[in-house]
Amino acid sequence: RERKCGAWGCFDEFNRLKEDQLSAISQLIQIIQAALKSKTKNIDLLGKATEVNFGAGIFVTMNPASKEYGGRSKLPDNLKQLFRALAMSKPDSTIIAEVILFAEGFKYGNELSRKLFQIYTLSRQLLSPQRHYDWGLRALKTVLNVAGQQLLLKRITKIIQSNKDDRDP
Repeated sequence: RERKCGAWGCFDEFNRLKEDQLSAISQLIQIIQAALKSKTKNIDLLGKATEVNFGAGIFVTMNPASKEYGGRSKLPDNLKQLFRALAMSKPDSTIIAEVILFAEGFKYGNELSRKLFQIYTLSRQLLSPQRHYDWGLRALKTVLNVAGQQLLLKRITKIIQSNKDDRDP
């Protein structure tokens, strides 16, 4: 659908697909990318005439095919040629936590984010390395969102109580 409406499609963890599936998909991507490059308005995709919107884009994310990231395939050469490699760095969880805390309505997001990051770092270092312990960014974001929900609930409860007190003689 991305090719028709001009959307950008990002296929996350693309190399979790099997090698034969990746190869088949690369054929379709080659057709779409060739049309985008040559400004060809109509293409044949899986036996159907399809109109191409030149604002479309195709992106993929991958983790390395290694023991640490199980279930990933190496990309076939014909697929590697279709994309430009881009290295990513580890995000700064403290800054991300600070921004989320401020967005959730906390006054002291900078202090709280540093303390929370220290707790996560110590937990990662001191607790046993079992799969059910997740000290990554996804888990941190969940904790921050729940904290924001609790703060909102507290504020709403306070407003409701204040309105009740105003009405009570």
